[in-house]
Amino acid sequence: MKSWLVMIVGNIELKQLCLRVKLKNIFMKKMNFKKSSIVVVMLLVVNGFMVSCSKDSGEEKNQGTIDIAVGTYKGTLNVYGDLPNSEQYKFYDAVLIVTKVDKDHLKVTAKSGEDYSAVTEKVFKVEPFVETDVHSVIGNLSGSLWYTADAKSIYVQTEAQSATDIEYSFDGAKQ
Repeated sequence: MKSWLVMIVGNIELKQLCLRVKLKNIFMKKMNFKKSSIVVVMLLVVNGFMVSCSKDSGEEKNQGTIDIAVGTYKGTLNVYGDLPNSEQYKFYDAVLIVTKVDKDHLKVTAKSGEDYSAVTEKVFKVEPFVETDVHSVIGNLSGSLWYTADAKSIYVQTEAQSATDIEYSFDGAKQ
């Protein structure tokens, strides 16, 4: 008799245990569904903010051309060599003029009539970068050029290609 009672009680406990496991599995599935739903909703909200807060309004874009970098720039010019008629190596408020040669090249020239005007004029092979920037192609022997539309600024670093070239770097803003 005792064994019969133990079997019934054991069977009831086993059924309760199975019922608990089933309830736990159902609860976990609902929780996983809730968690997944929350993650999906959060991703949609974040995506909505990214689209609605884009910086398209009023921002200059190059639309695949280098024209955006053309202009006059004012900034700091550091000369790496001797300039005729000047012992200075650093010029503040220096002016460089960037003009378009063709669809792939920009020419950088110092403003004439200044102490730093003797720096070597350079032509850079460039390409549009992302939506707003322009940079010189890798391996350009003239040096490097980087125009950033967000700041409307340019950085130029030249390399000597002959004994008479005067190397320089320039960091300035579009005027």
